[in-house]
Parts: sequence; C-alpha cells; structure tokens
Amino acid sequence: MNKAIENILNPIQIPDMGIVRQGFDKQSLGDIPGHIKTQFSKNWVKECVKENLRIGITVGSRGISNLLEIVKALSQELKSLGAQPFILPSMGSHGGATAAGQKKILEELGITEESTGAQVLSNMEVVNLGDSNGIPTYYDKIALSLDGVIVLNRIKAHTDLEGDIESGFQKIIAVGLGNHKGALVVHEQGLNRSVPRIQSIAKKALEKGNILFGVGVIENAYDNVNDIVFVPRDKIIEQEPELLRKSKALLPSFHFNDIDVLVVDWIGKNISGDGMDPNIIGRSMIGQKNKNIRINQIVTLAVTEESKGSGVGVGLSDVTTRRMADALDFEAMYINTITAIAIKGASLPIALDSDRAAIQLALKVASVGEDPLKSRMARIKDTLHMGEIWVSKAIFDEIASKDNIEVVQEPKQMVFDDKGNLELM
Repeated sequence: MNKAIENILNPIQIPDMGIVRQGFDKQSLGDIPGHIKTQFSKNWVKECVKENLRIGITVGSRGISNLLEIVKALSQELKSLGAQPFILPSMGSHGGATAAGQKKILEELGITEESTGAQVLSNMEVVNLGDSNGIPTYYDKIALSLDGVIVLNRIKAHTDLEGDIESGFQKIIAVGLGNHKGALVVHEQGLNRSVPRIQSIAKKALEKGNILFGVGVIENAYDNVNDIVFVPRDKIIEQEPELLRKSKALLPSFHFNDIDVLVVDWIGKNISGDGMDPNIIGRSMIGQKNKNIRINQIVTLAVTEESKGSGVGVGLSDVTTRRMADALDFEAMYINTITAIAIKGASLPIALDSDRAAIQLALKVASVGEDPLKSRMARIKDTLHMGEIWVSKAIFDEIASKDNIEVVQEPKQMVFDDKGNLELM
C-alpha cells in the first residue's frame, strides 16, 4: 500500500467487536412433499390437472430453498393424476440467453430429468400473445405448445423492483416465460419502471396463455420454506400482493439501526441478484430501497466462488479490497448490469490492500471529527445470514439485553493476520 495512504489510515483505531445472535420467526414446513400432496387433493387443482395432459413447471435460476424437493413433489403429484410433467427453464436472459446455458443452470441446481422424473424442455423461442398498453407479451413457444403451465416461483422482495408485486408469479411469467426477449422488454426502460410493465405483460399472458395455477414459495429469515401456496390462475393478480406482504414480514433484518460502518464478508450472485440484498442494506442498483435503513459506509471484502467473478453489487459498497478487485470478471459484470440498465452495481469503489485498511478508511469517513472507537459498526457474513452478527461496543451495549438477542461473545479486538486480513466467516 502507498506509504502516504498508510500514514493516513494507520492511526485509525478499530472498535472492539462482540458477537450476538438475532432471533427471527422460525416457522417452517416440515413435510414439503406431504404439504404439496394435500394441495393436489383440492377439487379446484384436480379440475386443472386432467389425465394425459402435458403440463410444464416453471423453474427459475435462483436457489430457492428445497427447490429440488419441491419440483420433484410437483412432478410426482402430476403423474399420480395421470398427467405428464415437464420442466421449463424460466430465466429470462440468464445462462447466456441460450437454451443450453439455462439447462446447465438447472443442472447446477440439481434439477434434471433423473432427479425430478420430468423431462427438461429448454427453449428460447417465443410467441407474441399480443400487446398490452403497447408492450409485447412474449411467451415461451414450447410452454405454449403444452396443455398447461404451473407457474412456480418464490414470492419475495426483489432486489431493485418496488411495488405491489416484486419477485413472484407475475415476474416469472413476464421475464421467465418471456425468455431473453421478455427480459429485454421488461428492462428496456429501466428497473424503476419495470413493475407496471411486468403487470401488463402478466395480465395479458394470464388471459391468452395456458397457465393453470401458481405455486408460490415463501421463505423465512433462515432461508427455510415457511409456506407453499397454490393460487388459481384467476386469483394470481389479486392474491400475489398479499403473499408479498407476508414474505416481507419474514425477512431477516438488523434489530437496530443507525450503522456507521457495515462490513460484509461476502457478496455474490448466489447470495443476491445485487450481490448484497438491498432489502438488508437499504441501497439498490437504482437508488434507495428502504428509507428506514441508515448505513453510512459499507465495506465489502470478497466475492463468492459460485459467482465466477461476477461481483455485481460491489458498486453498492463504499470501500472494498484488492482481494475483491483481483477476483472480478468485469466483462460478465458489465453485461449483467448493462442488460438490466443498472450500471452502478458494477462500479468499483476504492480498493485497498487489506481488510484492516478498508475498514479503517470507512471508519475515517463515517466518524469525521469523532472517536472511531465509539463508532456503530457491524459485520455480517453476507445478507443471507443475518442470525449471528458482529457488533461494536456502542451497538452491543444498546441491544445485548433485548429479548430477541442472544449474546455469543463479549466485545474484543478483531484478529487480523500478518497481511491485515480477517478470517472470513
């Protein structure tokens, strides 16, 4: 590191950090196949699933909890009613916007014909079902050739979209079943204008397509399945906003606010589409996601191996490390953010040689004129794991006695190796 930078940062002291465990709602489904079997016993579902029908199941590119178990159970129940199930990769432009690329993503998620009992029909061709408010409604050509489609997706807050619906049924209809063309249509005016476009496209697809019903997965703060909800085709638009509200109420979060410095060990596409979940950090690719979350400086330390160098989201941090910068695949990042018209996510902040230096810089910026040792600092593994977190003494003293907080370790100095780096969580 440059000697002048060292001279500026070395005097900055890092506060002692304690470890606490935050408590969240742990309710989850114990018997997923049994729950799905019960849903298929409902009369309205049986009316949708007739003998000899060829029925597709949408599967996206995100790692939904227990995804293989869910898809396998859906496939088995369809077979039990005499129908023939198929898997439809529904990922917009992911997988390089190719049929082979999307099939490979499913394989990496464990979704194959052998594991699910359903043939995978990967295809990028689309049919335009008609315009809605001047917006074309692209729909997977193979999906349309089947007798019906079950729209499976996780209902959750989206990283950037904000509205009555975010990630869920209507998004996988518009973007997933729309393939690459559908994704471009949804994104072409920017993410801040995507929700109304998704709603228009989904409404037309529900009217003109062959969707039978939706299967919505809701997860709790521990990344476990809280509920799996079956929704009739004609109730999807009406019921999805309420399911989103239920999902948001289960989101993990900080049990405190006003953070001067947040240290995030890992960012990555396997953690969030934005590398870090904006619903946790309050920042998104297109601005502020949650006005109630106040974080001054964010430090990111490393990108996950699963991301294969696509460190999209590093631009949401204020300071990062040389370790992060050296691991980035800038071409992959740029393609992703340009397609989404959200280039901020690929911007590289100041990258310093060590974790210690990066944290010291953030403390300097956040505590201008104040004692850095009194800073409100927090450290998390990533935005998926919000149970066990590190907090500075200022936060520790405030929350340690709360009912939903368990003290794991009293505050003490963080340990850096001889290169100034932390042992990542």
